[in-house]
Amino acid sequence: MFPALPGFVAPSNDQIAVLAQTQLDPDADSGNNAAVPSGFTYFGQFIDHDLILDTALPPTAPVDPTTLKNSRTFRFDLDSVYGGGPSVSPQLYADGKHFKIQAPNPNGVRDLPRNRDGSAILVESRNDENEIISQLHTAFLAYHNKLIDSGLTFAKAQATVIADYQHIVLTEYLPAVLGRAVVDATVNGKGKRFYRPLGNGAPYTPVEFSVAAFRFGHSEVRKTYELNEDTGKVPVFSVTEPDLRGGRQLPAGRQIEWGNFFSQLTDPDDADGINLTRKIDTLISASLFQLPIPGAEATGSNVLAFRNMTRGKFYGLPSGQDVAKAYGVQPITPATLHLGPGFDTGTPLWYYLLAEAERAEGGLTLGPVGGRLVADVLVKVLDMSQSAGHDYAPGLEIDTMSDLLVAAGVAEEPE
Repeated sequence: MFPALPGFVAPSNDQIAVLAQTQLDPDADSGNNAAVPSGFTYFGQFIDHDLILDTALPPTAPVDPTTLKNSRTFRFDLDSVYGGGPSVSPQLYADGKHFKIQAPNPNGVRDLPRNRDGSAILVESRNDENEIISQLHTAFLAYHNKLIDSGLTFAKAQATVIADYQHIVLTEYLPAVLGRAVVDATVNGKGKRFYRPLGNGAPYTPVEFSVAAFRFGHSEVRKTYELNEDTGKVPVFSVTEPDLRGGRQLPAGRQIEWGNFFSQLTDPDDADGINLTRKIDTLISASLFQLPIPGAEATGSNVLAFRNMTRGKFYGLPSGQDVAKAYGVQPITPATLHLGPGFDTGTPLWYYLLAEAERAEGGLTLGPVGGRLVADVLVKVLDMSQSAGHDYAPGLEIDTMSDLLVAAGVAEEPE
């Protein structure tokens, strides 16, 4: 998006590692954002997996970002769910029109279809990274199947699911994490725009978005989640206790009560059990700070923040300050961030956007630069992904993610 801006490559890997160590949240679950329930954290992860798949190994030297390949279409078309359809991806389908679902699995809970070794039968294997996103993916499968059961053709059901997904992204998710004013301004063409399709009209995947801006969700992840009234608090990843890791049959008793993740589905009597999103700031919860990567270094290559910032460095991302100036926003000066040696002339873009959200918006949404950058990209890609011309069945009154979960039969409206 900003080919004329210089890459911020001043800090050494050791200096980045030192900065990354300061990002561990010392509290169990600090900085709750009461305005955004945690369902949006994992819906954001679902969106990311639908748009972006970079299969390259973490870089250890400079990489020309124009040589990178995105294995997703970078459109809101749910190719991460549908694959190529029944003829191209028959392993996903039970009868050429319904998705395979375990209802129930051997442990008595609704689950993704799985192989004997517990691995999920999916196009996008990352949607089985944890039990929350796996059950969100299952909800999309169940919603499609409900539409088929209502008498829709496969093509019409697929187009309907995609159109509802796009609507939820534009009218519910983006306003929640960016602020409605930023989304409306972008939709109405106000403000600077730097994301444009290629000359042939195809979308491209900007590294400023994929490697920095849309990784703000890492800060939103809580240390623990209550899936239902019986599970208690379960960590996302842990080396010492049972966690929410995927890649296996969903355990008994772990069916999500979606009212714990989306406030519209929360029974007023159970409001204490809702999992709020962490505020967007420079801290990462202990459950995500160190990733469970076999053989990785505990102070380096398995530290999420270190991986994000070194990837940005080797891909030549500009500093947050330079991107702020490009958008006409007064930047946060490096001196006021006090990041130590190596960061006196600039700030890694990913870190900058988290700090900006914390300072400018109290962590409730992304800040003026992060919000504009994400909206700049996603509103345009949404426009390019619209289902015009598809055999869409309107009138199902799906306005929110909560509506979709209820229509899928995996959640109920509170009484």
